[in-house]
Amino acid sequence: MDRQNGIKAVFFDLGKVILKFNHQEIVDRLFSRARPEDRRPEGLFEYLFDAKDGLCNLYDEGGITSRDFYSEIDSRFRLGAAYEEFVPLWNDIFTENAEVSSLVRQVREARPVYLLSNINELHWEFVKVRFPVLSGMDGWVLSYEVKAKKPNPAIYEAALAKAGAGAGETVFIDDMDENTAAADRCGIRGITFRDAAQARESLKALGLVE
Repeated sequence: MDRQNGIKAVFFDLGKVILKFNHQEIVDRLFSRARPEDRRPEGLFEYLFDAKDGLCNLYDEGGITSRDFYSEIDSRFRLGAAYEEFVPLWNDIFTENAEVSSLVRQVREARPVYLLSNINELHWEFVKVRFPVLSGMDGWVLSYEVKAKKPNPAIYEAALAKAGAGAGETVFIDDMDENTAAADRCGIRGITFRDAAQARESLKALGLVE
């Protein structure tokens, strides 16, 4: 395997790359507990996950605690669930993409591998225990810890600092074009994820897997 390509670290996104998920599952669960007058699933989805104004943006950036996040939702939608009941409803939406996990492990045989993810505290505490591929990485750069979400340049700067590598010495795989484009603007080589086979071919071309 070519070790002279100048790449010192590889970053993987989490959601819809290593782990599959669907936010609608959360909405369906919480919606079932809402007051009859608040039972508008589209309203709850937008309230939580709107790309610009959704409450989860603040939570993913570490701007609100987990308990306050729950309290904000409960005060508006009357969930009918205590915090301890809310947590598993919020968390248990992930399934592993086994092909990508295998790819992560193979890449790590050649280079250090890190996670670079927009994620909140509750989801991270859940997935890091549930999916061993994550604990096998060399480190994690998490939006709620660094107080910035992709495509904010600050999170890419935090990633480079974590890896101790220069921009031209890193690769980043993410499922969203805007995030890989932002990485490119920071000098990081971005690969937009389509499926495991495409990601493997891209990394193979860089000499990072056989």
